[in-house]
Amino acid sequence: MLDWLPDFLDGLFNMLSDSNREIRQAADSAIADFLDEIKKSSLVDFGPMVGILVHQCCSTARFNRLTAIIWVKEFIKLGGERLLLFYSELLGSIMHCISDNDVEIRKLAGRTHSDLLHLVKLTKNSFELSPLLQTLIASLGSHHIPTRMAALRWINMLLDRTTGEMNKFIAELLPSLLHTLSDEADEVVLTNLEVCAPRYFENFCDTGTCADITFERR
Repeated sequence: MLDWLPDFLDGLFNMLSDSNREIRQAADSAIADFLDEIKKSSLVDFGPMVGILVHQCCSTARFNRLTAIIWVKEFIKLGGERLLLFYSELLGSIMHCISDNDVEIRKLAGRTHSDLLHLVKLTKNSFELSPLLQTLIASLGSHHIPTRMAALRWINMLLDRTTGEMNKFIAELLPSLLHTLSDEADEVVLTNLEVCAPRYFENFCDTGTCADITFERR
């Protein structure tokens, strides 16, 4: 059945917000059973299901989002570097949930965020930085403080991990970082200062990118 799961997983998730209680309960039970099967199997193809989970993490239905982020957390634990091609998509779903109005979803997303950060930090195989950075730059523009804070922690980690590779993206990254130095939230500014520490800032300005940057208060 796991081979066919991507074909009907999205439909099962949609049933979690059905108006009929029995349908909701049956869908929840089926989804839990499938997740248990995935945990027991060593032959799972996670890729086709990632997009479904990312979509459900943005659902307007609270239980859909909660269930989806539970799956994302388990996928990161089970899939590890097999998810390498989907790091950016997974990060985007987590960034959405990390500032959720629901406390339970926020807390779970926070733990999932830490799991993915740790996985990427320790990933031995090479992976594309550009999709991750596009997600992070967008997250720096979020209206939500936890999302901006999480994005800065990621950027700091990537600068430490792949300084040489990151230098290729300074022109894209620096304006957002400098703009965030005027953030309304003190914790965001302080975290950003750690990212823009002198050893990095000097390298950034060597590219000639600093000249035309202006600061605005949010």
